[in-house]
This record gives sequence, structure tokens and C-alpha cells, in this order.
Amino acid sequence: MKRKTPYLILLFTIFAISFLLINGGCSKRIPQEMDDAKAFRIFKAKMTDPKTGLPKTLDPNLIKGEDREGYQVAKEIPEILAQLSCFCGCEAVGHENLLDCFVDKHGVG
Repeated sequence: MKRKTPYLILLFTIFAISFLLINGGCSKRIPQEMDDAKAFRIFKAKMTDPKTGLPKTLDPNLIKGEDREGYQVAKEIPEILAQLSCFCGCEAVGHENLLDCFVDKHGVG
């Protein structure tokens, strides 16, 4: 059993390095995220309801499975979600609050 351990460590290391190389590492993601943030702000502006000043959420009927419930809640209480922070790191794509996660399919999965 002791002889297999170094091989497993080597295999895991090769897998991890291959994954980073295939995905281009982190350096290519930053400019893409900045582009996504600008695109999201434009999209959000178009989705904003002039009466409430809040973006409209995606129709819950377009979402399948358990995620539909989250979109239904977002549709019912958008003013509450607009006051809450999201902790999934989506500010990198332009989100300012939890409601922004439900303007598009970001809230799925």
C-alpha cells in the first residue's frame, strides 16, 4: 500500500496541473469578467422597472427543478433581495446584490 501512495500523489498533481493548463489558468479570466460586468450592467439597466427602480427577475416558469422556487421568491420580494449581499463572488460579473442573481440564469445551480 505504501508504494501506491507516491503514484497517487503524482497522478493527482498531473491532473491538477492539466486542469489549470486546459482552462487557461486565472490570468485569462480577469479581462473576461470585466467585460461580463459591463455587459451585465447594460442588461440590468434594460431590465429595470421604472416604477420600482429594481430589475425584473427572470420568469420562474422558465426555470426547471428546485431552482424555480428561488426565482419565485425573487419575483415576490425583490425589494428584500435588493438589500441583501450575495456571497458567491458574482460581484466580479457586475452583481451588486442578491436580486441581481435572479435577473438572468445565474441563480440556477
